[in-house]
Amino acid sequence: MAKKKIIVGMRSLPEIRESNSIYIDKTQFIDYLENSAGTKVPVFLRPRRFGKSLTASMLHNYYDICKKNKFDKNFKGTWIYDHRTPLASSYYVIHFDFSDVSSDSKDVNYTFLTSVGSSIISFTNFYPDKGLTEEQLDYSLYNTATDLMQVFLDNFSKKAKEGEYLYIIIDEYDHFANEILTRDKEAFKDITSTAEGHEGLIKRFYALLKKYYRGEGNGAIDRFFITGVSSVSLDSVTSGFNIATNISLKPDCHEMIGFTHDELSDVIDETLDFTKLPDITKEQIMQIMEENFDGYAFEKKAKEKMFNSNLCLAYLESVISERELTYPSRISLNDDAGKLRGMLNLCEDDVREDIVRAMFNKSPIVTELPDKMNLNSTNYFDKAQMVSLLYHLGYLTIDTETSQKKGLTSFIIPNRVYENLFLDYCRQTIGYRADAYKDLSPMFEEAADITPLLEIITEQIETKLNPQSLGKFTEMALQLICDSIINNSRKRQLSAY
Repeated sequence: MAKKKIIVGMRSLPEIRESNSIYIDKTQFIDYLENSAGTKVPVFLRPRRFGKSLTASMLHNYYDICKKNKFDKNFKGTWIYDHRTPLASSYYVIHFDFSDVSSDSKDVNYTFLTSVGSSIISFTNFYPDKGLTEEQLDYSLYNTATDLMQVFLDNFSKKAKEGEYLYIIIDEYDHFANEILTRDKEAFKDITSTAEGHEGLIKRFYALLKKYYRGEGNGAIDRFFITGVSSVSLDSVTSGFNIATNISLKPDCHEMIGFTHDELSDVIDETLDFTKLPDITKEQIMQIMEENFDGYAFEKKAKEKMFNSNLCLAYLESVISERELTYPSRISLNDDAGKLRGMLNLCEDDVREDIVRAMFNKSPIVTELPDKMNLNSTNYFDKAQMVSLLYHLGYLTIDTETSQKKGLTSFIIPNRVYENLFLDYCRQTIGYRADAYKDLSPMFEEAADITPLLEIITEQIETKLNPQSLGKFTEMALQLICDSIINNSRKRQLSAY
C-alpha cells in the first residue's frame, strides 16, 4: 500500500485530505467542545508548533455552512463522520489568524487592521450578502481593527435572519503580543491597557467581541474557538473579555492536539518505507523522538505524555528525504535563547536565579499555576507566574510523577530540544561560545583518558569566556562548559541511537 505524504506545517484540513497526507483523527474532540466543554468561548493553549492551527481548520470546515457540500470529502472515514453533531454545517464562520500581525510596535496597529480585514474579505467572498462592500473594506476609513470589526458585526446583525449566527475562530490570538512581550514590556502593556480612555488595541477588540456575544444578550456571535500559547494577553485585558474559559488544563483535553505514543507509531508505519531506509529501524526513530519531541504533560494526572506533532513530522520528513538519521537540533522551533532571556527578564533577579538554577540542575520546580497573569497590575511576575509563562511556552512541562507524589504541581524541562535551548541561554548569560566537534575519542576508549577533556576545558575558559564572566565564575558555569564540550564532541553525534 502506498505510503502517505508528510507536508510539514500544513494547517488546512481540506488540503491534507485531498493530498493523501498523514492525518491523525482528532475529530472526537468536536463533540466534546460542542457538548461537554462547559463553555461556548473556549480558549485552548499549547506551545508553538503543536498543531493548534490544524484544529482550528478542522472546526472551521466542520461548522461552516458554505463547507457543507465538501463535508464527505473532508470527514469521511473520521470518527465525527459517523457521530455527527446537531450543529454541524450550521454557522457562518469567520476565521482569524493573527500570526501575520507585526510585533513591531510602530506597525502593530495597521497590520492588526489588515489581518482582521483579510478575514472579513475571505468571509465576504463566501457570503457576499452578509459581508462588506468594496467601499466598506477600504482600510483608509478606519483607525483600528476594532473600527472595521464594528462595521462588520453591525452589518451582519442587520442582514442575518432568525437563527443565523457567527462562529468566530481566532487562531494564534497572542502570537504578536508574545513577541512584543519578550522585547518591550511597556509596549505590551500599551496594547493590552485597560485604563479608561487609553484602552489598548487588544482590549478594544475583545471588548467589542464580548459586546456582540449572544451569551451576553442578543448578539450575532454564538460561539468562539480561540487558540494561543499563553493566557497572559487575555488575562491582562481583565473584564474586557471575561466570557472566555481556559480549557487547556482539563483532563479531557489533554490529547486534543499532539501525538500519543501509539499515534506516533501509526504515523511512522503509514509514512516511512523502511525498504528504502535499510540502516534505520523504527525503534531508533522512536528513541530519537522520545528524547527530543516527547515529554509534554498538561495536567497532573496525565496517563501519557504528548509528542509535539509538528516537530515529529518535520523530523520524519527529513529522514525520508535524506534517507538517514538526521540531527534533531536541525528542526526549527522558531525560538531562540534571546526570546527566553526576554521572558526571564519579566521577573526579579532572585526569582530568575532560583528558576534557572533548578532548570540547570534538572530539579522539579514546585508551584501551582496562578489563576491570572495580568501584567498590567504588576511590574514583574512572581515565581508562580514566571513558571506558568515558561510552561505555556513549552520551556517547562508538568512533572506528573513528582506532582502526584507531592500533591503539588511540579515542572521540569520536557525534552532535549528545550534543554539545549535553555543551555544556549545559559551559555550566552556567561558569555561562552561553545566550539563544535572537539575530538574526545580517547575518553570513550578502553583507557578512558580524560586528558583531552581537561586540556579543552582549560583552553575554553581561557579563550571563550568574556572577561566579565571570569569574575563571577561558578561551579554551574564549569559544569555548563563541560556539558557543552562533551555533547559537541565528534564521538557523541548520533552514535547513541
